[in-house]
Amino acid sequence: MSKLEEFKVDESKVWFGDYWPEGVPKQIYEVEGIVVEPLFDGFQRCATESDFWDKDVCMAVFGPYIEKVSFRELIDKAKRFGTYLHNLGIRKGDAVAIDLPNSINFVIAYMGTIYIGAIMAGINPTYKPMELKHALNITEAKVLVTMDGFYAQGREAVLPETQVEHVISTNLLDFVTAEPNTFKALRGVIPDAQGTVPDETEHYKVYRMKEIVSKTEPKDIKTDIDPWKDPAAYLMTGGTTGLPKAAMLSHANLLVNLYQQRDGVKLEAGMICIGSIPFFHSFGLTSVMNGSLFLGMVMLIFAKPPDDKELCETVKKLEAPQQIIYAGVELLFKRLIDFVDQMGVENFKKEYDLHEKLKFASQGAGPLHDYVRIPFEKVFCPIRPGYGLTETSPVVSSSPFWGPNKFGKIGLPIPGTDLVIFDRENFELGPICDGTPELGNFGLEHTGEICVAGPQVMLGYKGEQEEQEDNIKYWNGKRWLLTGDIGFTDEDGFLEIRDRKKSLVKVAGHSVFPKEVEQIMGTHPKIDEVAVTGLPDKQRGEAVKAWVTLKPGSEVGVDISKDTLKKWCEENMARWKCPTYIEFIKELPMTATGKVLKLELQKSDLNKLKEGKEIKG
Repeated sequence: MSKLEEFKVDESKVWFGDYWPEGVPKQIYEVEGIVVEPLFDGFQRCATESDFWDKDVCMAVFGPYIEKVSFRELIDKAKRFGTYLHNLGIRKGDAVAIDLPNSINFVIAYMGTIYIGAIMAGINPTYKPMELKHALNITEAKVLVTMDGFYAQGREAVLPETQVEHVISTNLLDFVTAEPNTFKALRGVIPDAQGTVPDETEHYKVYRMKEIVSKTEPKDIKTDIDPWKDPAAYLMTGGTTGLPKAAMLSHANLLVNLYQQRDGVKLEAGMICIGSIPFFHSFGLTSVMNGSLFLGMVMLIFAKPPDDKELCETVKKLEAPQQIIYAGVELLFKRLIDFVDQMGVENFKKEYDLHEKLKFASQGAGPLHDYVRIPFEKVFCPIRPGYGLTETSPVVSSSPFWGPNKFGKIGLPIPGTDLVIFDRENFELGPICDGTPELGNFGLEHTGEICVAGPQVMLGYKGEQEEQEDNIKYWNGKRWLLTGDIGFTDEDGFLEIRDRKKSLVKVAGHSVFPKEVEQIMGTHPKIDEVAVTGLPDKQRGEAVKAWVTLKPGSEVGVDISKDTLKKWCEENMARWKCPTYIEFIKELPMTATGKVLKLELQKSDLNKLKEGKEIKG
């Protein structure tokens, strides 16, 4: 029996019924052409088989200028970078931390790292020094690849307290080949900060990525990699408990998750994938970068999410008749619809052709609300939500892109993925719902913790044995990840999340799911975005608080007030779900991946409660 057959899913599971997309295999070992191999080997093989060697695989956007890199060039640069790491003594299993925005630089560093069997440790470029220190120490990184402009922003202060032996400095324009006048204009926007980075310190040596790639002779380096056992990436995550840790994702985890998605989204060589979600995050790493490198697609790379005008202007230059896919978070799609509304649909269509070129949009990292989905689909293309975690490489489920569907859900488990709802307090009690008609227990009243088994489930958390024991369990011959997400499946196998186990708010014994309150309040005609969480309350245990932003043109005290909004909530929700506190703010603080920083919103209120002061709202 092959390793893939170990992930066989019982075909009596209800999601294999009327809603299963036609032509998509039910089992991962039935997927056509699947080969489990080291990632770099897979990139080279697929580029050869799809005749993609001399075609562009990266298109990096710098305002009006686009730098194009062929697969042949990329492989060559990655081998040069990997060879240099090898010359420095970096070997299989060593961690190379990549502290870069989305860029050609990131792709080269990532590919060069896995080429020699080292492990890419993804670093969020927005990390403050102490966050960086924690990430470097937990991954035991020996090399840090960072932007020259980041170095003087506190990086140098914490590096002596880590195991980093080598720092590789780079600049966004290192691999730009624009003609002199264009390059000079770009340099005016992206300055060269290499002069702020020393050549050496007593703790580590410093190198320049541009010199490494231009001067190193690439070597044919053979490394014995077991795709199922050897990590390819360490990705930082809050985990299922909210404590920062590093998920260890194997070559097989990342590669198989691509095959699990491929047929459901009809991904093909030559498609263009908009790459504005971060590559240091599993969504961007798998669905954009690995997907492009492995399937012969093209990354349209933005160092940060572009404003909507820049995105539309860029796409207008591309020859891609309905060949663009857009992977993103709800916020990106909402802003695009707001942009269309401001221009007017007809004016937008006269000026731009994005609506003609988009084929599919996939959404993750949070719920997809109808007030975003419906107007988006009227102008652009089908947009389908999916569900995943860093720990699952990341995709677990996806809504069908064609055929029958149920909106307001987060899809069906993808091929090779098993999904069971367990009691959220005690896994040992067994499943509440296992997806079979025999056990039943479908629907909201059978809510519990979502648990996942499949080839995409991580190896574990690096150095976190106790955490592994709490979140990886064995049942019915399979290895299950306890996701920390609370939800249920319906009678057709569609998954619905109520909330995170940790974010559940208990009001006088009632369970309040912040996501549900956010979804209901988000339908108010004046509300743009809303974040809900719980605060300590002496009488009821916890109280609900909502932070609200208003739609453009709406004004507090004129169009809406706390009292009128509270009354509206009471008319639309059970009283114990209604916010006790409502605070209007200009914008919600968010991570680089589009997740709302609720802890940041809570912080000042929690401090006020400690001091006995009143809470806003």
